[in-house]
Amino acid sequence: MRENDKLKKIQETELEILTEFDRICRKHGLTYFLDSGTALGAVRHGGFIPWDDDIDVGMPREDYEKFMSIAPTEMDPAFFLQNKVTDPKSPYYFAKIRKNNTLFMEWNKRNMDIHHGIYIDIFPYDNLPDDQTEREAFLSKCKKLYQLYVYRTIPDRDAPPQKGLKWMVMASVRRMLHYLVMPIPLSYLEKKSNELYQSHNQQETRYTSCCIYGFTFMKDHLYPVKEIQFEDKVFFGPADTDAYLTSLYGDYMTLPKEEDRMNHFPYKVEV
Repeated sequence: MRENDKLKKIQETELEILTEFDRICRKHGLTYFLDSGTALGAVRHGGFIPWDDDIDVGMPREDYEKFMSIAPTEMDPAFFLQNKVTDPKSPYYFAKIRKNNTLFMEWNKRNMDIHHGIYIDIFPYDNLPDDQTEREAFLSKCKKLYQLYVYRTIPDRDAPPQKGLKWMVMASVRRMLHYLVMPIPLSYLEKKSNELYQSHNQQETRYTSCCIYGFTFMKDHLYPVKEIQFEDKVFFGPADTDAYLTSLYGDYMTLPKEEDRMNHFPYKVEV
């Protein structure tokens, strides 16, 4: 199968997963929005960014947790909800929905005994402090903790092997960091992550973030979510897509250079 045809099949499968996710959220009144590059694709391309091979959605933490409890019994058996409960060896802090009997194996996870089906990502969003200095310090702490979590769970770099000394050195450093943090119990990192990321959720604040990545958004740029066209279907996007996308990408309507058009480096794909 040609690469363009394979990418199209991956995107079609991801759209199928997103449609099932949307069905459950609408049935139970759960809030979600097309996130990051998926929202950008909806606005700039009317669907997928042509070279993109994933779908991201964000959810307020409360709705995220509700979905985690509802989905295992509600979801079509063609799909698999992947989180630390359903797939304990999963290296991800966040959840994914994967399509059974498909394969999208990323190079740096090729040796992991987990479900490797084609997927969409589901990111939880938590409250941030309103004070800018406090907010920046909090997000810095969140990102450092998540980096530690990634070093602990994923021994290899994202990109597949490349020729040259630089790649070899960086790969060796990554492996070394992985083994250095191995003595830290993963259960400890998971507990600390949940406590830290959700530490402001009992307060009414104006800002929110998926804390593992550290981008700051005003809540009124995200909520209440509004319907948005994506390919031939309608899903939910941020309340103010222009403000949201500008904060993420700046001049988001300008296409990146061809050499900057990246995807997830799949190692093996079966659709």
